[in-house]
Amino acid sequence: MVPFVLEKANDIEAAIASAVAGGRYIAGGTTLVDLMREEVERPERLIDINALPLRDIHVDGGDLVLGALATMADIAAHPDVQRLHPMIAESLIEGASPQLRNMASIGGNLLQ
Repeated sequence: MVPFVLEKANDIEAAIASAVAGGRYIAGGTTLVDLMREEVERPERLIDINALPLRDIHVDGGDLVLGALATMADIAAHPDVQRLHPMIAESLIEGASPQLRNMASIGGNLLQ
């Protein structure tokens, strides 16, 4: 693995500024870290976004709203998701092991 700098973003504006300067976001890191070990990905700087307030899961009107840092496990277990979108809950459970569901952010999964 190539050496890198790890920054912790304390607010959304700082995270955006760091990414513009060439950083890569990391939350669960379930895919990115593996790619870094294989030197497929070689970011010079990672921006840890886990402290950001992006874990919300709620229904707004008829829309399911998911924060980028919500984990697959949290989404699958959410009562509104189970009640209104049972196929989403089931697919999240069937799509990964418990270890990955507990770590993987939905934003990271959508971006990979």
